[in-house]
Amino acid sequence: MIEKGSKNTGVISNKKAAGGEASVLHQYQAEGRQTAYMTTFDREVSPQEVVGPVVIASSAVTYMSAAGATSGFALAKKQLGQTGWEQVSTGSLGAQAAAFTETKALDQSEYQSFVLAWRQANVVNEIRIAGNAATLDLNYALTLARVQQRTETRN
Repeated sequence: MIEKGSKNTGVISNKKAAGGEASVLHQYQAEGRQTAYMTTFDREVSPQEVVGPVVIASSAVTYMSAAGATSGFALAKKQLGQTGWEQVSTGSLGAQAAAFTETKALDQSEYQSFVLAWRQANVVNEIRIAGNAATLDLNYALTLARVQQRTETRN
């Protein structure tokens, strides 16, 4: 079955990621942040009727060293922790990992979001999924994260 949806994929430069903030750009350069990619898939379905996620976003940021990636991961975790989302366990994922979740009311159902961030060597990865809370759980996001982790290990 082929689903309708929209996909966006692209490389994100440090300048673009910094969003015009000179201090952020300087921090990226100091950490040895090299490049990033992001791909997003939005399913053209009603969140109330769908099984699984409505939105899936995957990203990876490459650093010159594992030390730079460790710093980048710490910043990502700090930013996610400031959203007010609930932190949840990731189990065994990468060298460092953090996951957060949020549930919101959407019409007559609940909408669940998960964000997983992890560091593997000199790469900081992130998976974001969101959809109907009745059909979505952390294991879905962890499965996608482990696929991305295995792919990177082979490359």
